[in-house]
Amino acid sequence: MQRSDIFQLALVFPLLAMVCWGTYGPILGQANVLLGGSTAVALALIGLGYFLLGVLAGAILLKSGLVPDKGEWTRDGFGKGFNAGLLGAGGNLALIVALSLYHRPEVVMPLLFGGVQLGNTVFTCLHLKSPPKRGFAVGVLLLIIGVVTALWYRPAAHQTGEPMNWWFLPAVALVWVFWGKYGVQVHTAIDGFKKSGMRAMIALSTAYVVVALLAVAFVGLGFDPNATYSGAGFSRGLVAGLITTLGAWGIVFGNRYVKGGPSIVMPLVFAGAPVVNSFYVMEVSGTPWSSVDVRFWIGIAVIIVGGYLVLTNKPEPRPAAPAVPA
Repeated sequence: MQRSDIFQLALVFPLLAMVCWGTYGPILGQANVLLGGSTAVALALIGLGYFLLGVLAGAILLKSGLVPDKGEWTRDGFGKGFNAGLLGAGGNLALIVALSLYHRPEVVMPLLFGGVQLGNTVFTCLHLKSPPKRGFAVGVLLLIIGVVTALWYRPAAHQTGEPMNWWFLPAVALVWVFWGKYGVQVHTAIDGFKKSGMRAMIALSTAYVVVALLAVAFVGLGFDPNATYSGAGFSRGLVAGLITTLGAWGIVFGNRYVKGGPSIVMPLVFAGAPVVNSFYVMEVSGTPWSSVDVRFWIGIAVIIVGGYLVLTNKPEPRPAAPAVPA
């Protein structure tokens, strides 16, 4: 692999997603509490964020031509993009359910991000129809170990004494599937629009808007009587929605411009986001650096090594078979 493949300017896009999705969780958690624990209202506000920054902003940028974007609208591309949005929304819903069943994010999140790495690897290999290189598999394994270690010993982790509710595991497994498939699906949507990342973003954002409308109908029909309507809850929920939408832009442009597509973008995002989350929680909670367990830093070091191996040993698509002369 050439040096330019590793140090790509386009890597700024997955880094953007890493930061956004790393800070998204705590903000959404605060909003959910202020909204009375209403999953439906939280999903509706996330959908509003996708409508504003995904559909409207995407349409304006596409129409204005301020950002170069080739391609054209196709039914195939829209269907694949819409399915990508459903996968993203499904992962968000499953995550909220998992945390509501077992209020131990220091247990849920390591399982979540570690398993998503495996899911992304499986779906990427199936998409490329090629097994990963040995170094890539080692890199993914190190990413999983590093994420689990860093999150388990992350600052501000606390013991609640809550008994284990094993039903949270199926919800976590659903996130593995939804978000593991998400990156590959975004990549196929871009291809479906003939290399148009903006059209893919508009299509997947439309799916979030549909989910948001269903959530509003769910609340309006009285199926969520515990929902609390407060200005602080709405504002934080909307901020969470805007942040996660900005992260989705990073995923879309990362899959469009980073060499290697989802095989590079998704491992970086799902390895880095929980680390960003830990630093963010430290800053917000005022946790002193001296109190950080040394095993947290070991976990980060393992993530860095694993990320390097993933970048330098990504699976490659099989070369096309030579044409058979007539």
